[in-house]
Amino acid sequence: MVEPVHSRVLRRAARVVGGYRPLQQLLNASPDDMISWIRGAAEPPVATFARLVEILLDAAELGRAPPV
Repeated sequence: MVEPVHSRVLRRAARVVGGYRPLQQLLNASPDDMISWIRGAAEPPVATFARLVEILLDAAELGRAPPV
């Protein structure tokens, strides 16, 4: 089974910021929402997904992107 793209983006963004808890705080998300998004049971809102992409792009520009 292929992992949903939003789950992959969440996982990578968590690695950039130092874990799921810091990412949850950056996104101002509830623990239940984070769990649903990570498991692929729900998709984050578009604005949240855009913020995740910004985190990854900023990290790439600064040379801090995690390996694939």
